[in-house]
Amino acid sequence: MIQLAERFLSLRYEDVCILKAIEAGMRRREWVPLEEISAISGIPASKAEYYLRLLSGRKLVSYTSVPYEGYQIEFAAYDLLALHDLVRRGFVASLGDRLGVGKESVVHEALNDIPLVIKFHREGRTSFSRVRRVRDYLRDRPKVAWIYASALAARTEFEVMRRLYPSVAVPKPVARSRHAVVMERVAGALLTKADLDDPAFYLNRILEEIRKAYRLGVIHADLSEYNVIVGDDITIIDWPQAVGRDHESAEELLWRDVSNILKYFKRRYKIDLELEEVIRKIKVDDG
Repeated sequence: MIQLAERFLSLRYEDVCILKAIEAGMRRREWVPLEEISAISGIPASKAEYYLRLLSGRKLVSYTSVPYEGYQIEFAAYDLLALHDLVRRGFVASLGDRLGVGKESVVHEALNDIPLVIKFHREGRTSFSRVRRVRDYLRDRPKVAWIYASALAARTEFEVMRRLYPSVAVPKPVARSRHAVVMERVAGALLTKADLDDPAFYLNRILEEIRKAYRLGVIHADLSEYNVIVGDDITIIDWPQAVGRDHESAEELLWRDVSNILKYFKRRYKIDLELEEVIRKIKVDDG
């Protein structure tokens, strides 16, 4: 996190203008020519080229000469643009350590009036074809750039969390910028790392939150022991792939979510519940 903070603090006005210009250009093309960066940023091409060399040296910008000369921003630069916006808007006051790194996100601690986390989505950069298959919001966007795949993931997660909170045990959503979601920090540990004294209580609480989300028309669609936080109670995290109950695969995804949780508790704590009966209870009195 120190590296991210140092990069953020060392950004100049011209750096931000250049990065925003490349970001805007990537809406239309993968690599953005110097002339377009200059036109969008309002910085003369000779000066823009100078700043681009500096940004490239800091690994914030990449350059190619094939099939044409152009630039694109790296995820580190996209992080900084999101952070710059969140600070400017007053949602984030200070930064802390990196809390975790996954295949499709990086999570940092932050602070304002309350403890926060900032989740930077990483969808699309290294596994775009796989992400497109499993992310419903990308189905009708065949040419979307990787930075916008990540921004769409953040938007989906933020909107789902706003829809569910506080009726469902999800982190309190605070703000979103580009591919970054700011939420209230939740105390506890991942279910996989916890040794539960009363596993039946936590299993019932997880199933109850699945039921509440289902009542509100939302299915997590990727639920497992790796995105449940347990403390005095439970919190379900990681919602970018969530789907509505009207989704063509809603039934299959609901069964998979519940099955993943039941298998974990059976394997770890020897609690054996019948999947069909649990699904029936989740859906009882529905509609």
